Formats: sequence, structure tokens, C-alpha cells
Amino acid sequence: MIDKEVIYKHIGELRKIVNELSAFESYTLNDLEIDIGKQWQIERGLQLAIQNLLDIGSHILSALGKNNSETYTDIIDKLAQEKILPLDFTLKIRGMAGLRNILVHDYLDVDIGRIYKILRDQLEDFKTFCRLIIEYLEQ
Repeated sequence: MIDKEVIYKHIGELRKIVNELSAFESYTLNDLEIDIGKQWQIERGLQLAIQNLLDIGSHILSALGKNNSETYTDIIDKLAQEKILPLDFTLKIRGMAGLRNILVHDYLDVDIGRIYKILRDQLEDFKTFCRLIIEYLEQ
């Protein structure tokens, strides 16, 4: 059984993180390149946002008995297979799993240009994810 309280707690945290990250949307790539502190704040925020997204997916799949995922990308893919999220949306966000791994394990290889692009163009995806999960829980 899906513990909706757990899911809504993650959604609340995810929304809070995205709200904080949106404060950096006005920064330029150059601003981020020269300010390591801002880079770290954004990278950590993205790491936590992605982890919440993956935790939500993992919890739902586990409750359905479908979480035999070997990778974080598998979690996103299975959300589409189980019709929890639309396939086109999961294809759009599946790269987040790889970014999470880079931020956690391969932090020396972080591409600030990619981080900047996500900050400018993809924060809305987290909001869409929350909306779609809430719609799923309410059906």
C-alpha cells in the first residue's frame, strides 16, 4: 500500500528545493563559473531534488510490488511502464538519474554548463513530476 503521507512529505520537500533553486534562475553561466559557492548550492539543491523524485518513484513502485530496479534510471522507466507517468515525460527526465550519480560520485566531472541549462530550462520538470504524482495518488 502506498503511504501517501510519505509521498506528500517528499513532494513538499521537492517543491521547497525547487523554489530555492528558482532564486538562481537569473544568474548567468559566467556568474556560476566564477562563484564556486553558488555552484555548490545549486548542485546540492539539484542532488536533493532528484533524490526526492527517485525516492517518490521507488516508494510507489515498492508499494505496487514492482521495484526490482537495478539503477535509478530503471525507477523512472518503470514509472512509465506502470502508467504512473507518461512515457514522453519519463523520456524527458530520465537523464536526472545519471546527473544524480555524477553529483554524488563523479563530482569532479560536473559540467557547469549542464547544471546551468537545467537551472534555466528544467526546473519546471520537477513541478510537473509533483503534479503528475499527485494526480496518480488521487485517482
